[in-house]
Amino acid sequence: MNLFRLNIWRKIILVVFALSLVLMFGIDWGYHFHIGHVVRIAVGMAAFWLVVDRL
Repeated sequence: MNLFRLNIWRKIILVVFALSLVLMFGIDWGYHFHIGHVVRIAVGMAAFWLVVDRL
């Protein structure tokens, strides 16, 4: 996947996905996050990715 050829919405989706993972595991919220949370965020990202296809 060539990141330079993606449109702005897809770049935003990828950046927000990566940032959410970093913040989720980097900040101590007092809650134990696990791989299930990553899967849910990835499914949400995929849903937005498909919505961008329709734009």
